[in-house]
Amino acid sequence: MILSSYKQTQLVIWTNQILFVVSIFCFYEHWMIPWIFISMYLFGFMSESSLHRYYTHRSYETTDNKEKLLRIFAFLTGQGPILSWVTVHRTHHAFEDTDRDSHSPYHLSWWKIYLALLPSNYKNNLILDLIRLKGKNYYVFENKYYFYLWILLWVSSYLIYFEIFFVIVSGSAIWYIGTCLVNIIAHTRGKKNFHEAVAYNNMLVNMLTGVGHHNNHHKFPRNYTYSVDKEIDIYAFGIRKIFMLSEANPDLKT
Repeated sequence: MILSSYKQTQLVIWTNQILFVVSIFCFYEHWMIPWIFISMYLFGFMSESSLHRYYTHRSYETTDNKEKLLRIFAFLTGQGPILSWVTVHRTHHAFEDTDRDSHSPYHLSWWKIYLALLPSNYKNNLILDLIRLKGKNYYVFENKYYFYLWILLWVSSYLIYFEIFFVIVSGSAIWYIGTCLVNIIAHTRGKKNFHEAVAYNNMLVNMLTGVGHHNNHHKFPRNYTYSVDKEIDIYAFGIRKIFMLSEANPDLKT
């Protein structure tokens, strides 16, 4: 039986959270504690450079080989297949903080956002640009078999080396909590540089996740950086040094 991509996303998110907690309680070692903090930024960079700033907002251009690395980053974050994640997030920006927003804290309870109990009636035309790319066959395959691919990853990484398994499940689990902090707290508390834009710049969320300048992002969603007034954006630095050939395509309105 093939489950919907949104149900598969929920299963991956829930399973990584459970496996993370079980690993801590059943196989605790001292090295796990610093990794919990490291994983927030490592998986944050993988998610921001791939799912968010490249695939969703198309905020920069890269090479074909580096785009394949971004596919791996997107998958390992465990936040959902590329096509589904992009659809949800573009819906969020299209209807930001209204009742049609896919995860607005003003219209959806925090626990539903945390459990990824989001609506699934999204428009397919939001991802037409991705379907036209060279990697379209991969995107469709991943979208169809996401949970099953993750089962393979969990089993193989555990059998190869427990430390690899823990890095993957803990990184995915911790970064998902980070994104929930952004979606809940940075949409309700903080300061605004741009009062006409939704969300807030929250310094605490930025310290914890690296993406707390959320008001800046909603004002300029297609910028590869959240920095508009010398704010620190560690992920933008990594993107610029590793992946970026040029900035966004001005014709894509997301």
